[in-house]
Amino acid sequence: MSHDSRWAPYRVTVLALLLAAFVGAAIYFDLVERQSTVWVHLAYVPIVLAGLWWGWVALGIAFLQGCVLVVLRLLGVGVGEAWTDTVRVLLFLVVGACVGGLSARLQKTTRAYQVSSENYRALFEHSLAGVAVYRDERVVLCNRRFEALLGYDEGGLAGRSIWEVIHPDDHAAVRARLERRERGEVRGLHYETRFLHRDGRAVWVDLASEPVRFDGRPGILVNVYDITARKEAEERRGELVELARQQEEQLVHSVRLAELGEMAAAVAHELNQPLTSIRTFAKNAAYMLENQAGEPGEVELNLRRISEQVDRAARIIGQMRQLARRSEPIAAPVDLNAVLSEALDFVAHHMRLSGVEVRFEPSPDLPQVQGDRLRLEQVFLNLLTNARQAMEQSSERRLRVTSRFEPGHPRPVVIEIADTGVGFAAADAARLFAPFFTTKQPGQGTGLGLSISLTIVKDHGGTIEASGAPGRGATFTVRLPLAGSVVTEDGRKDA
Repeated sequence: MSHDSRWAPYRVTVLALLLAAFVGAAIYFDLVERQSTVWVHLAYVPIVLAGLWWGWVALGIAFLQGCVLVVLRLLGVGVGEAWTDTVRVLLFLVVGACVGGLSARLQKTTRAYQVSSENYRALFEHSLAGVAVYRDERVVLCNRRFEALLGYDEGGLAGRSIWEVIHPDDHAAVRARLERRERGEVRGLHYETRFLHRDGRAVWVDLASEPVRFDGRPGILVNVYDITARKEAEERRGELVELARQQEEQLVHSVRLAELGEMAAAVAHELNQPLTSIRTFAKNAAYMLENQAGEPGEVELNLRRISEQVDRAARIIGQMRQLARRSEPIAAPVDLNAVLSEALDFVAHHMRLSGVEVRFEPSPDLPQVQGDRLRLEQVFLNLLTNARQAMEQSSERRLRVTSRFEPGHPRPVVIEIADTGVGFAAADAARLFAPFFTTKQPGQGTGLGLSISLTIVKDHGGTIEASGAPGRGATFTVRLPLAGSVVTEDGRKDA
């Protein structure tokens, strides 16, 4: 039951008593006192009260009291001329209409205000966001969700400083933002920060604030959403990404060691040649010195050749150590022609043993790319090794390695490695880069080489494409962006 409904019986009773008093006063003053000036004013009291309580009902009360005057005049109760009663009735009606109209309008405005206040309260209290208003760095008002976010009971935040709400580690950053607003650089602020829960833990929030007028004075309206779960998920995702990267590096290192094992025989042969030459040149120099045979220039020539062979052996050992060493990726400008040359030198003995004719056609104007030299070299070593193994069953064994520059393309640095091996079926083309898929004979590979190569090239913003047909060889094309440029996965350049 509403407040007005509870008071309605009392108001009706009061109004009835006032009307009765009006009628009694009219009879008394007309018959006894023989004058009507005083009692007529009593008529306005019920009219005004009816208007205040029920609006247009005042007009009905005025009409009712006018009828009383007419009836009394007809009964012979009345003082003065009849036209005076007519004037009084008209005044009653005018007052009733004015008071009733104003009261009805006021009641309508009041009801609209109440509805608006109820709607505001419903939106405020049932909002999914935590909402608060603060003034002079003190919380003036906040909804239940804002309080629950920080673990406070209802009304527990009122009057507290906003710096009790914000996590101490974020005070400096928040102050810097508020100072920007005070200087007029921005009006509304939107950022992520940490709040301090009542139990001391951090609560991540997405916060938006805006200057407003509240209770007729300036204040700041704050809306916050709890994003703690999202932040924790992002942190866990970052940890998983780092773990995946470490595992990928470990897998790359393992595959590199496996490739080194396959190349061990070739490396031993490569080292045997400079060692044999060193022994021969050393014996020649010793013989000449012991027997004083030959010219000093010939001894010097033998010693120089020994030094050259030592340098050659050192380069071979250095390449092995570099490939075997596990290290973090290092981004730097890389000359791909030089990387290809070193990779070809490393597999040259294997190629000769397999009877493969190698043609290297580097582009003289090939620009540098940005990347990790060792990881890119592993990609090319893998592609070269795959090509050699693919040609072991072919009568014609030719390998062509080319580099070129295609200006205007988002990945303009192109490396192609084409062989005359067994090729692959069209059905296998889409699966070549899948982990553990291989077209080699059992025991000849892990099925991870191309998968790892694709990952490395993608990390460098590039692509690998494979084309071929059964019995007609295969071509692998590596495309990389220029050093200093960023290319999205769909091939667009970012500024």
